[in-house]
Amino acid sequence: MQTHRFYKENGIWYIDLPEFLTLGLGTKANLMMVGGSDTYLDRLSNNTNEVTVSFSDVHFEGATDILHRTKLGHDDTYLDSVGHARVDGGAYYDSITDGHELWLCPVTKYVFQADYPQHIYLKKQK
Repeated sequence: MQTHRFYKENGIWYIDLPEFLTLGLGTKANLMMVGGSDTYLDRLSNNTNEVTVSFSDVHFEGATDILHRTKLGHDDTYLDSVGHARVDGGAYYDSITDGHELWLCPVTKYVFQADYPQHIYLKKQK
């Protein structure tokens, strides 16, 4: 299990992942949370500007939601329209809790050090 902070800046959600930038793996635009991830974070944060989330690709005690991977892909036109960095992949997930669909970019593969997990178990931290 790992825990990461997500924050909203100028109306845009980002994962706080400074090592990704320090290693030269991408730009801040790669760390944007868009395509339903933003509205999912709005809900998790109770419409504030910050939330810390623990997540894993294996079930853990206290997990409050499960994201189930439904398909791989991305929409270049949409990503260009929101200012997200160009990517060569991505994965769509549905929340088991409420069916909310969200898209996760290739940074997900960096975070998990593996391919897109079939399931992501998560819990908002207090």
